[in-house]
Amino acid sequence: MQQPPNRGPSTGMNLVIATLLGIPGIINIVTGISHASIGGILSGVAALVYAALLVRDALHVKKTGRPAMAQKHMLLIGFGCLSIYLLGVFLK
Repeated sequence: MQQPPNRGPSTGMNLVIATLLGIPGIINIVTGISHASIGGILSGVAALVYAALLVRDALHVKKTGRPAMAQKHMLLIGFGCLSIYLLGVFLK
């Protein structure tokens, strides 16, 4: 019998995606504060929140080998952060 492939979150990939979200998030917050733009601040905060969630999940996977929360919950939080991010881009 063959075993199904191991599909789980990767620590390294979570950290790469968190970096790719975190750097523009910080830039958006800084530019939002300097230009007094609520949209820039909102989109930056949304990106940083999801980046922090990915870092938390990556550390938990590295420690225990299992994700910190179910994929369903990660997707819901991700879509929530995406909608806040898009609202911030719209307000820019």
